[in-house]
Amino acid sequence: MKKIIITIVLIIIIVGVGIPFFSGLMMERIVKQSFGDINRVYADTGSDVSIEISQYDRGFSSSRIEWKIKLGVLKAFYGIEEIVFVDRAGHGFTSIVSKTSLEKNKWFTDFVNNKLDGKNPLDIKTEYKFSGKIESTLILDAFSFKDGSDVIKIRSGQMFSILDKDVKNIFSKMTWAGCRVPGKIRMDTLSFNSKIKKISTYIWDGNFSFAVKNIETDDSKEQFELTNLNCDYTLDYNKEEHLLSVGMGYGIDSIKSGQDYINNAFVRIGLNQMDAAGCEDFLKLYSRIMNDVMGQIARSQHDPDTMKKAIEKQMSAIGFQMLGVYEKFLKKGFEIQISDLRAQLPQGNIKGDVTLSLKKDMTMAQFIPIMIQPAAVLDIFLLKSDVSLPCELVGDYQWLLTPVYPGMQTGLFIKDGDNLIHKAETRDGKLLLNGNQVLLN
Repeated sequence: MKKIIITIVLIIIIVGVGIPFFSGLMMERIVKQSFGDINRVYADTGSDVSIEISQYDRGFSSSRIEWKIKLGVLKAFYGIEEIVFVDRAGHGFTSIVSKTSLEKNKWFTDFVNNKLDGKNPLDIKTEYKFSGKIESTLILDAFSFKDGSDVIKIRSGQMFSILDKDVKNIFSKMTWAGCRVPGKIRMDTLSFNSKIKKISTYIWDGNFSFAVKNIETDDSKEQFELTNLNCDYTLDYNKEEHLLSVGMGYGIDSIKSGQDYINNAFVRIGLNQMDAAGCEDFLKLYSRIMNDVMGQIARSQHDPDTMKKAIEKQMSAIGFQMLGVYEKFLKKGFEIQISDLRAQLPQGNIKGDVTLSLKKDMTMAQFIPIMIQPAAVLDIFLLKSDVSLPCELVGDYQWLLTPVYPGMQTGLFIKDGDNLIHKAETRDGKLLLNGNQVLLN
C-alpha cells in the first residue's frame, strides 16, 4: 500500500514539474497560429500590414517573445515603420500570463524618458488559455506632459479584448476618462464596446457602440460643447437567405456653439436585406481601391500637389469600377430606412421617418424607362415618408410648397402653422403626397 501511495505521489510531482514545460509548448503553438490567422485576414483584405515574430526564446518555466507590427503604407501617416513588442511570459498550470513592453521602440522610450521622467504609464498583460482563447488587458495610468506652452493632461483608461481560436470571435471593451489641455479643450469619458463574429473575410455579424460623455472648448473666443454622444452599429447576417442588414444609430443630448444649439438629436439609418455576396464584392473592391489610394499617398511623400493628383486619378476610376458592384444590391427587398429622426433647434423641432425599398430585382438599365414613363416607379419602389421641419429653419421655403411635377397637387411640403409637413407613400398602385394622389403619366 505504501509503495502505491509513494508511486502516486511521485507521478503527481513529475507531472506537476512538467506542466510549465508543456504549457510553454502550448503557448508557442497558440501564438504562432494566432499570428498566422491575423496575417491571413490582412492579406485577404489586400492590406500590407502584417505581424511577425522576430525572436522566440522558450525556456522551461518562462518564455521571451519579440514580435512586431509592420505598418506598410501606413508608415507615411504615422511616421514609423513598425511597432515592436516584447512579451515575457510565465508558464502556469492552467494558462500562461505574459507582460508586454514597448521598450524596443525608440519613439516610445524617448517620450517616456523626456516627457514623463521615465515613468511608463502603460501596463499590458495577456493571458493565453489552453483552449486557444487569448485575453488581453491594457491599463493606462494618468499622466501629463508639456508640448510647447501647453500642458496636456491624459487621464486613466483601460482596454480589454478576447480573441478565440482561429480569430472567429472578437470581443473588446474600452473606457477612457479623457484628456484636457487647459485653456483649450477638455474631453470626458470615452467608451467603446464591440462583439463580432466572423462570417467571411469581409462580413462580420455583431455590434459596436461608441460614446463620449462631454467635449468642451475652454477658449472664450470659440465656445463649443457636446454632451453625451452615442453611436451604435449593428450587423445582422441571415445565413439561410444569405442577406445582411446594417443598422447605425447616432444620438447626442446637446451641441452648443455660441448662441446656436441642437438638443436631443437622434437618427437611425438602416440598410436592410442586402445581398451578402454583393456586399462582399463591394467591400472587397472598396478595400482594394483604398489600399491603392493609401499607396499613392505614401508614394507622394506628402507633397500636396502630387497627393491631390494621385487621389483625383484614383477617385475618377472608382465610379466605373463600382457601377457593376452596385447592381448586386438591387435585389427584391433591399431597403433604405431613416427612422426616429429628431432634433430640437432654436427654430423649432425636426422629426422624420423615411423608408424606401425595392419590390423586385433590378439592373441600372431598368431604371432608364422611368424618365419616359414615371408611373413605372410604382412597380419598382415601396415608399413611406413622414417629415416635419420648422419654417424658420428653411428660410425662403416657398419653393418647397410649389409643385415640381405636373401631376402633383401640392409641393413636396405643405405649411402647417410654423412647420413644413411632408407625407408620402405608395399604396394600392398609387403615389400619395400629403394626402393627394400624384398623377403619373
